[in-house]
Amino acid sequence: MSEWYKYLSGFTGHIQLAEGLARNTLIAYEADCRSFIDFLRENHPDSWNSGRVSATEGRLFLIFLKKKGLKRVSLARKLDSLKRFGDYIMEIGKWTSNPFRELPYPRKEHYRAEYLTPEEAYGMLSLEFRNNFIGIRDCTMLELFYSCGIRLSELVGIDIKDIRFAERIIRIFGKGGKYRIVPLGPKTADVLQRYLDERKKKIISEDIEGVAGQAVFLNSRGGRISPRSAGRIVKGYLLKSSEKQKLSTHSLRHSFASHLLEGGADLRSVQIMLGHEDISTTQIYTHVSRERLKQIHEKYHPRP
Repeated sequence: MSEWYKYLSGFTGHIQLAEGLARNTLIAYEADCRSFIDFLRENHPDSWNSGRVSATEGRLFLIFLKKKGLKRVSLARKLDSLKRFGDYIMEIGKWTSNPFRELPYPRKEHYRAEYLTPEEAYGMLSLEFRNNFIGIRDCTMLELFYSCGIRLSELVGIDIKDIRFAERIIRIFGKGGKYRIVPLGPKTADVLQRYLDERKKKIISEDIEGVAGQAVFLNSRGGRISPRSAGRIVKGYLLKSSEKQKLSTHSLRHSFASHLLEGGADLRSVQIMLGHEDISTTQIYTHVSRERLKQIHEKYHPRP
């Protein structure tokens, strides 16, 4: 086995134990580092054989990915993975310095995801859903995405024990293996309770308690619904609700944050609900509030 794959195996085990990362985060780190290793094997045999690189190979890898069409945010994530990978190789005494630390992160692109207007969001939640387990489940997923601002991976990861109706909150297991508390509005709580009643009926009638376990959102066979399936289902409803073509589950998270800020919520509170470590990440959603302020200024200020 190549030294590189030994490094990778040790690295993934190390960060899993040391940081308790979510499974999807761990998979992403491993995939990023593996793609670099494959790049070395195919393009830089000397580095592949020696188990060592310089900053040049890292830079060429990023150029290679950029030519393939990767956006800056994806390039930054790949570089972050490599920097952590290099730190690990230093820690185990195989390198004396980390060449990936010499590489600067790509400058951030101006990012503005598509999102729903409040009218489109209400229209989405007012769609006619089938009056069965699947229809009620789909309606509940849309409700939680828009009303709680959670990520796709967070929604499918919700367990029964995370829901606290008495306190009207949901405990969300987010990025970096950290929990946060998200408020549950009265209407959303009612929708969720109705779904859980249907879920219970399904489990009893089909005798699938062992399959369902603690998972809140189930597929048709009774197991935990996958992120891919949930994303595809939500995309279908979004296309019925808006003419915008690039909507996704993240658009509902964006809508949640934008509508809160437009309604007067403070940025810090929205940051906490979204689970952002850095408030600058939350600030990408403030464009709606700025646009609203411009409209108010133009409408009411005496000097046009």
